[in-house]
Amino acid sequence: MPSESKTPFRPARYRSLRPAWRGVLAAACLLALAPAAPAGTLYKCIGDEGVASYVSQRVKGASCVVVTHYVSEAPARPQAVDPAGDPPGASAAANPVAGDRTRAAVPSYGEPSRSVVLSGHVEDFGDPNGAAVAARIRDPGSGFRYVQIGDSHTAGDYLTDALRVRLQARLGDGGVGWAMPMRVPGQRLARVNYDVEGWQLVSSRTSGPSDYPFGGLIAQVASDQAVLTVKPKQGNPLQAITAIIRQGPRDAPLVVSDADGRQQLVASPVSDGRWHAIRFEGRLPLTVLAQHSRDTAIGGWWLSAPRAGAIVSAVGINGSEQSQWSRWREDWMADLEPAQPDVIAIAYGTNEAFSRTLDAGAVRGDLEAAIDRLRQRFPHAAILILGAPEALTGQDGRCGVRAPGLDAVQRMQREVAANRRTLYWDWQQAMGGSCSMKRWISRGLGRGDGVHFSAAGYEQLGDDLYAGLDGLARRLGGPGDASSSSASRSGK
Repeated sequence: MPSESKTPFRPARYRSLRPAWRGVLAAACLLALAPAAPAGTLYKCIGDEGVASYVSQRVKGASCVVVTHYVSEAPARPQAVDPAGDPPGASAAANPVAGDRTRAAVPSYGEPSRSVVLSGHVEDFGDPNGAAVAARIRDPGSGFRYVQIGDSHTAGDYLTDALRVRLQARLGDGGVGWAMPMRVPGQRLARVNYDVEGWQLVSSRTSGPSDYPFGGLIAQVASDQAVLTVKPKQGNPLQAITAIIRQGPRDAPLVVSDADGRQQLVASPVSDGRWHAIRFEGRLPLTVLAQHSRDTAIGGWWLSAPRAGAIVSAVGINGSEQSQWSRWREDWMADLEPAQPDVIAIAYGTNEAFSRTLDAGAVRGDLEAAIDRLRQRFPHAAILILGAPEALTGQDGRCGVRAPGLDAVQRMQREVAANRRTLYWDWQQAMGGSCSMKRWISRGLGRGDGVHFSAAGYEQLGDDLYAGLDGLARRLGGPGDASSSSASRSGK
């Protein structure tokens, strides 16, 4: 993958910040985040007890000094994400993503559905939400949110970007979607990149057990002044932003500035060392400054446009297997709540197929358990399994040498799709069937490693997935003009 450029960012307007950000009270953080006038001042006030508070007004009887001046278009007060999935006081009617969705019973499955709808290389084995979700693909007045979780095929965001371009040509641009917490070497996102100084990456694939949020990546503050900038690769529309954040009781609010010159003080609603979702608005590039806040960490970003449209999110880690979800925190699905997914795509199997000690039963159990939990938490979303593509350990012979466990993994994935009644995309058939990877390599669509694809190859695959989903929508009676399926790539 091409590397992102790194440009140190030291904005002059931050130089007035004092280094002593200690003893921050949670109440002071929330006060600073409350809706405020367009401009204000942050004070450090020390009372009789010698405890420092950071507030937007001087405290009577305390010794107060100016820390910084800021411009604020503050959002509504952030709400903590309850472990059960609901913000405090939320109801199912007020919060359609949480509420009943978080409390639905685990679905029971009888015999596999005998009514299978086939469109191209996409099969519907009777997903209970398949028809309703497919209809949204052909309805320009609705939003459509697709989240794909997987390995390096997802972490490059090439296949998903092809799907994104086709969907947004029809439905409009609904926003950036998921963004990694910071730059990850060897990975890319099609719509954003990063400047990073003073933050450390922690990955659930390479590091031991930790409190990982959804996605399995953490940007951890690693210096007394840490600066992180999320930059757009195309356009800079206003985004509604949800940050997954963790802060300790002594951490100061983050100072966030955007392309319009707005500055906001952003902090966890509860500085308890646990993950919470906070919400605000901003226009990329978005710069985050952490001062003397070594316990602060960011677990990811959700970005959406104010208007409805299509959002395609690629959530991947190079070399990962689906079993590594077990390293994520127990309630990581709360971090997925802001996405309000219509389709949750599970795209693993390649790394499992290369294992010489593959336990197909354990892989099956992980996949089935994941589907059950996702349906419990998101009962209105369709589940899509992406079958593992053909992958080679070598190119000897006419067809090359297949990964040792590939047949078992592909067979298991299809069986689970049938038994759990999900959508299924046959990736290998989209390539032309078995014995196809060597042809793809010779045509410049596959890479020489026998595993990955060129940008053009991923684009072709993304087009195939889109065509299958679009055809499924037509077969299931979704509205829309069928001619629009040949959407232009002019925005690519």
